[in-house]
Amino acid sequence: MKIKWDLEFVYYYLVCFVALILIIIGAVNLTQTAIAFVIPGYDYYGPYGPGELTRDLDKWEERFGTEFIAEEKERYEALLEENSRRNLTRDLVSGLAFIGVAAPVYIYHWRRIGHLEAEQGS
Repeated sequence: MKIKWDLEFVYYYLVCFVALILIIIGAVNLTQTAIAFVIPGYDYYGPYGPGELTRDLDKWEERFGTEFIAEEKERYEALLEENSRRNLTRDLVSGLAFIGVAAPVYIYHWRRIGHLEAEQGS
């Protein structure tokens, strides 16, 4: 059966192509989020990162004491963990949204192509 390539067929195939690309993007996003969830990584920027303490932090420690610095470090790490968890949640929702929106669009248009081919064949 030869398909007549008119504007309607081209439209449906292009929409299916774009929807598939969006589904792939969503799947990649979900995979990256799953990996980040299993292997958490915190980016330590600032005075509490791996490495020697900065001079400013030494001055703060001299002025306010070691206990204050320890409390601030705990607070800082808690904020980093909370931000990481928030970012993972946002990425998860983003990936699900890509798939949730694109999949029905793809299914509808792909089925419509089948109906158009059947109509042309008869």
